Amino acid sequence: MSLLTKDDLSRQSPSAWACLGILVGVIIAFWLLDKRQAAYGTLAALVGCLGLILPPRERMTALPWRIRRLPRQLDAVPVLATLLSSPGYGVNWFYGANPYDEVVHLISGLLAGAVVGSLLAVDGRPRKAIRLALLGTGCGIALGTSWEIFEWATGLIGDWTDTWTDIALTASGLMLGTAFWGRQRQGGPLPLRRSMDAMGSD
Repeated sequence: MSLLTKDDLSRQSPSAWACLGILVGVIIAFWLLDKRQAAYGTLAALVGCLGLILPPRERMTALPWRIRRLPRQLDAVPVLATLLSSPGYGVNWFYGANPYDEVVHLISGLLAGAVVGSLLAVDGRPRKAIRLALLGTGCGIALGTSWEIFEWATGLIGDWTDTWTDIALTASGLMLGTAFWGRQRQGGPLPLRRSMDAMGSD
């Protein structure tokens, strides 16, 4: 398999690359502000985003078929999430007397919900909004809990109130994002017959 073809490049999301350009600017700003650790951390996140965006997933048969059919416009999601949280670590907005932490968790949940909703919708099967919301809530609780475990392991975690509100806000964002995007995406093209045959239940 060729690494990247002209067709692969034509499918890339301009919005995702625009966000990456802004992220490069954030890294430079952190460096100029002598926030070297934040600059290195954001650079590592940028490399991770490139690892998600660049591969030609449409041709990568080793990937689950739902991921191969994920709309390219959603490639901007991990970059937007990184942009959203970078000031929290870079200039300590997470630790100020402000609602920044709560806003980050809610919006990050909404962004993740767009991905979950789109992954569910690619099979073209109709799903009620309540079912999408419940699926999103479950994913949100799992994602929020995993993130809080990461914060605990790295010494970033706050008190108990901070922990449960972060999980609740992430789950709420995912619930709303999954329900909205899942409904918006329904009615799209059905996958290839062999994909449908290989597909299990949600």
